[in-house]
Amino acid sequence: MSASAAKFDELVTAYYRTWFRYHPEAAVEVGVHGYEHLLTPFGDEARGALVCLNNELHVSLDELDCGQLDADRQIDFQLLHGAAQLENQRLLDVEPQRPDPGRMLPINALYQLTIRVVPDVAAALMARLSAVPAHLQGAREYLISNAAGIPPLWLDSAVTAARRGAEFVRDLTAVPKIANLAERPAGFDTAMSKAARALAEYADFLDTSLRPRAKGEFACGAAYFEHLLRHRHFLNIGISELRALGQEIFDQTRRELKDACAQLVGANDQSAAASRIHKDHPARAELLSTYRNAMQAAREFVVARDLVTVPDHERLDVVETPVFLRHQIPFAAYSEPAPNDPGQQGYYYVTPPQDEAELAEHDHAGLMHTCVHEAWPGHHLQFVTANLNPCARTLPRLLNTSATLYEGWALYCEQMMLEEGFLNRPEQRVVLLRDRLWRALRILLDVDIHTRGLGLDQAADLMVKHLGFPRPQALADLTWYTKSPTVPMGYATGWAVINALRDRLRAEEPGLALREFHDKLLSTGSIALPLVIARVFGPERWASIRQSLFASGASGG
Repeated sequence: MSASAAKFDELVTAYYRTWFRYHPEAAVEVGVHGYEHLLTPFGDEARGALVCLNNELHVSLDELDCGQLDADRQIDFQLLHGAAQLENQRLLDVEPQRPDPGRMLPINALYQLTIRVVPDVAAALMARLSAVPAHLQGAREYLISNAAGIPPLWLDSAVTAARRGAEFVRDLTAVPKIANLAERPAGFDTAMSKAARALAEYADFLDTSLRPRAKGEFACGAAYFEHLLRHRHFLNIGISELRALGQEIFDQTRRELKDACAQLVGANDQSAAASRIHKDHPARAELLSTYRNAMQAAREFVVARDLVTVPDHERLDVVETPVFLRHQIPFAAYSEPAPNDPGQQGYYYVTPPQDEAELAEHDHAGLMHTCVHEAWPGHHLQFVTANLNPCARTLPRLLNTSATLYEGWALYCEQMMLEEGFLNRPEQRVVLLRDRLWRALRILLDVDIHTRGLGLDQAADLMVKHLGFPRPQALADLTWYTKSPTVPMGYATGWAVINALRDRLRAEEPGLALREFHDKLLSTGSIALPLVIARVFGPERWASIRQSLFASGASGG
């Protein structure tokens, strides 16, 4: 190891040792012990300390000669440098103007201890539970003086999450990991009861005391959005170039969807096609087992076709979505395992439908797509592959993921599994194109709500018009967009980049084996696609793809 490499490794270790004090939930997620008893601090003091820490990191990184590092450390250097810059911009320029009461909720901090590997889960859970009342009291005091900046949409989301979080905490002893403890700490039930009450009171405080004063805007602004494109996703493009790509994918997909609907129902009628597809769905009592069977069928198909290397050990359980997440997950979602989990246990959440209309959304054609996207060969395979690869699970990579890869890969997998014959019904081509249209519209909405002044009602109108979404579903989806700028754009952008890369490689090597291509694509972790392509396939390929793709729109697929 060179002196520069050793110095960089020491810097990374020292930085994260302190950084995790301000992000203890992130420490648990990536398998770093020693922080599982803490809740995430907030407020001016914590913000100031983090800004200073990131400034010190920048000085130390600038003193290093990045060119003296090996290729993999150079990637980690770029990720770390970009992440610290973005965090300071968020802390100084974005967050103070639009505080999010949901970020202060400690629900995930409690929940993650029930599914992650920690040294003493009982002690950690007791510590976090005991800290909840004071933590939420501090949140109240902070928010009172910053209430005017809170976006009403975020306040509504936090009220729902807090109330459902109180339900979760009240029933915590029914969670298998807690129920199976040999002995709960003294005072555990009391701490649990106080935490649940504090969450309920926090919800009431938001709903009654803050709601009349919450008038903030959610848009992050063009400067921050463009910096995210450049320093998290490493696309090195402008907002207009991104939007042009989204428009091209949207227009192309809409044309293809019209043709697919005509073939399915004899007319260019997306509503009629959807109605036909929704009629074929499992019974409510068989929903989870149907998802399990479809997931297993997708896995077996991937293995039989040798489409990608399957990890030696992993596990994916299909379970009902935790109650406090159901307002954010209308249908299904995936939670990846921590890198230190020896069993690589992932969770595939399915939200119980509340009525027949919601049950119909879990149609057989659509849920097979969802299993491909979330499980095989989509998110579960991709994240487990990253977790089991030493070069892909460094802290800078685990903590600075990009939707261009993990969501772009999952969307590409839907197309690839249709091409390979797993999704082989006419209905499934309609589902594929409808979902791609949704992801293309996400690029446009992501850009427009954050940088071009598009209002929430106008954005919801577009989702209702082009996707046929019920308005509540559109608004729920948009709530997530407002909180996660540049993540929604990652799906279709990543899909287009992966297709452009595959097309380029096939032109150079007509006999390209899919397994070889897929394995290389997943070999460096869940980070920005441009970094992956430059490292694995060569910087000249990324430069060429970037120029052609963002100059002329979508490519491939």
